[in-house]
Amino acid sequence: MGKVLKPALALGLSLLAAGPAMAGKVTHLAAQLRCINTLRAGDALLGGIHAGSLPRHVFIERCDTLWMSLQVRKEGLSMQPVGGRYIPKFLARNKPFAIPDARVTVARRNIQEAWLTRPTRRYDHAILGDDIEAGGLAVSNRRGRRVELILPAEEVFEDRMARIADVDGDGADEIIVVHSYRDKGAALAIYALRGTGESERIARLAESAPIGRPHRWLNPAVIGDFDGDGKVEIAWVETPHIGGTLKVARLEGSGKNRRLRLLASLGGFSNHQMGSRELQQAVSFDWDGDGHADIILPDAERKRMQVVAMKDGALRLIDSMDIGGMIDSPIVAADLDNDGKGEALLVTKDARLLSFSP
Repeated sequence: MGKVLKPALALGLSLLAAGPAMAGKVTHLAAQLRCINTLRAGDALLGGIHAGSLPRHVFIERCDTLWMSLQVRKEGLSMQPVGGRYIPKFLARNKPFAIPDARVTVARRNIQEAWLTRPTRRYDHAILGDDIEAGGLAVSNRRGRRVELILPAEEVFEDRMARIADVDGDGADEIIVVHSYRDKGAALAIYALRGTGESERIARLAESAPIGRPHRWLNPAVIGDFDGDGKVEIAWVETPHIGGTLKVARLEGSGKNRRLRLLASLGGFSNHQMGSRELQQAVSFDWDGDGHADIILPDAERKRMQVVAMKDGALRLIDSMDIGGMIDSPIVAADLDNDGKGEALLVTKDARLLSFSP
């Protein structure tokens, strides 16, 4: 069932969370927060894909463009204004060969940064709002050396960012990106840095099967240990605009035999609005308290928040909550009531901030 986050008495805040039967209930905040543009996670170092972290504060942009930090204090929730210059934007304006409006992803292991390069119009899908895709991928290693991969003419990265995460649990980060073929549509691709010094290169480790038709796309969602076996899985939504299917796979094997093995799938989801630049509309944390990460994302119509768990090798819907509108922001995970459990937060198209919790 839904619960109410602890109010900050000095601010008169109440975050009204949505349970399985939200019944149109809307989050009500103090008057100065009644109109919200968007929100961002409190962790400045985001690799572009949620991996279960639960920061105790989030950044919220009001409709007057003032950014606020909403965070846990001893007395409850505190809201403080912060200058917009302190909000990390991760734009790739000064990165060599970056595509327009590319996002730089940042990490701390073997990879420092990654971004998409070589803008091209050779694939005319425009699923992200323009007709420019990426013909290349650039990575800076921890010594600051830049390495770039350039695709063949019949392929593009149909994406806005290259996600950074340790997918195989070896302590080094890999790169996750949407790789699209002119005749076969999109696939989920995993790359890694290989070699040393001047011979260092970006190598593809594995890739999902392409969807099979041009102008068919997928959007990466989250990573986590969804089945409780101690290994990391990656989840994505295939065709999120036409009856999207949530898929979960694991990177397996070694050397040239590495592959993405599909573990489970379930239909009825979306984590992207056609034409939008926003790609981060899913989070992952333990919703039902069984010790395993769950997947929180919208339904196919983007009007309900769905919670999916992996049980006995299959994906199962374990909770569903009415958004009371349409999502128009990233979905951010946090622990704003300081109880050690997660909440999922989003902003609707009519500028309301909602919080969902078990």
